[in-house]
Amino acid sequence: MATNTAKINWKLSLIAGLVAGGALGAGAQYYNNVPDNQAYKALQAEHQTLLAELDHEKTLAKQLTEEKTQLMSDSTQKLTELNQQLDTQKKQLLALNQQLETIQKQQAQVKKKQQEQAKKLVVTKKKLDKEVVALKTQTKQQKEVIDNSSQLFEQKAKLQSELAAAQKVTADLKVQSKKSKKACDEFKSGDSWNWVSQKDCDKYNAQQVEVSKAEAKEMKLKQALAELNKKIGAQ
Repeated sequence: MATNTAKINWKLSLIAGLVAGGALGAGAQYYNNVPDNQAYKALQAEHQTLLAELDHEKTLAKQLTEEKTQLMSDSTQKLTELNQQLDTQKKQLLALNQQLETIQKQQAQVKKKQQEQAKKLVVTKKKLDKEVVALKTQTKQQKEVIDNSSQLFEQKAKLQSELAAAQKVTADLKVQSKKSKKACDEFKSGDSWNWVSQKDCDKYNAQQVEVSKAEAKEMKLKQALAELNKKIGAQ
């Protein structure tokens, strides 16, 4: 964003210079009685072109800011949802532990009455032992799911953050590449008033390579995120 702002300030300075230069040129022509309407109109046209380009740059800057804000908002919302899911699973695990403690207390009470209810205790003890084993197994399984889910959700949040950053880099590179392409096209046309050269075309070609790399990285992150979502859904 700082680069775009610097470029916009530069263009504002250029436009001011053109306007001031146009005014001085017009004054000189007036006093020398050598009007050059064609040059004046050309200058006016260039002035309008620069103004239009400035408006376009402002629109692009605003759009990028809005996209970044939206991406940050989406990431925050999704992370909040994931944290809520984790809280729910932790509460479920706590409830299972409480059930296990309750059954263990019941088992202890039954043992105290062992002499009075020997026959009944055998049946009850076996039943309670089975319930304890089942609950321990369930608690262990639930804990493993929560531990795995916690890791997966953290990995997902990291991938989402990296994807948002990669998308921002790709968008910025495309904006810069578009400007370089315009300069290169002007150079190739051979009739540009601007200071353009083969360097602009070389710069454009190099930026295209960077755009391709950024898009490849973005696609790789999207695929990784899709695979991770499938894995989370299977939990």
